[in-house]
Amino acid sequence: MRFSTAALAALLFSAPAASVAPLREVDVLLRSDVSAGFSGAVLVMRDGTALINKGLGAEQGVTVRPTSRFWIASVGKQFVSAATLKCQERGWLTLDDPLARFFPSAPADKREITIRQLLAHLSGLNQTYASESATTRDEAVSRMLTQPLIDKPGNKFHYSNDNYQLAAAIIEVASGESYREFVAQQLWRPLGMRDTGFNFTDGAKTVLPAASATPERLLKAAWGEAGVYSTAHDLGVWYLALRAGRILSPQSVTVLFAPQTPIQEGEAALGWFRGKTAKGTATIFTRGNEDFGPNSLIYAYPDKNTLIIVLTHAGAANSETSWSRFVLNQLEGVLDL
Repeated sequence: MRFSTAALAALLFSAPAASVAPLREVDVLLRSDVSAGFSGAVLVMRDGTALINKGLGAEQGVTVRPTSRFWIASVGKQFVSAATLKCQERGWLTLDDPLARFFPSAPADKREITIRQLLAHLSGLNQTYASESATTRDEAVSRMLTQPLIDKPGNKFHYSNDNYQLAAAIIEVASGESYREFVAQQLWRPLGMRDTGFNFTDGAKTVLPAASATPERLLKAAWGEAGVYSTAHDLGVWYLALRAGRILSPQSVTVLFAPQTPIQEGEAALGWFRGKTAKGTATIFTRGNEDFGPNSLIYAYPDKNTLIIVLTHAGAANSETSWSRFVLNQLEGVLDL
């Protein structure tokens, strides 16, 4: 089923179509969370209708609105995967191409790492921040490729930011455009995602304050896929459009969400993960955390036709979990997921 951009956006503001009792319980829980320190945006959709679409609390004296902009941390990585598949659809690359095709001077131990292994965190690269302050692609790639491997490529899941930075670099080589411009033009603008962008742009100036000061790396020009901000509304539009085949072909969407390798909670896909709730409901999800407060998530429950998005800058709810995960667990319980 295909939707117009206007129709997709309208769905997010539709009248609730669920039992009133669970929504009242959710409202009580969320108000209690705000009293305990939570602030953020919460969007819950079921059967194409917005059941909950709220801005809650305030951060650093700024009231949170449903349309407030948040840093989304590693939730931004799934845009890299989508952009890569867009390039594959255009014949510019394949997921099984090796790094050596795009970076002929890559060290011998990394030459045969494939794009698929990067996107599934199977490259054997360590979690480093080697490219963080790089201002050009060449500088960033050089720094990352000099880092030692911690495992044989393809052997085991090892989460690494370098995987997605290298994938972003490959998109630039394949497309001839900067990664940031490619994503904005090919993925966001066709959907009217006007509240989604990158750091060090005019739009970033209106991102909600966080629990701690914004780090220097987000306040200055840099290269790469990191530093994405968005809203619950835009991410809802994005997910609906993705599943409706408005961004990628149905075949590419199947590849995007297909399991690639086991992880503790289930399986890694390409920029997304697959798992089950405590009640056994299948879920597809992506999430991210920053140490200065932002933590965000998108959880979809295909069998229940339900989507949950939680964006917050409030940091951790307690010593064991972030506020986004805490709120998610509450919502799953009340909504019988």
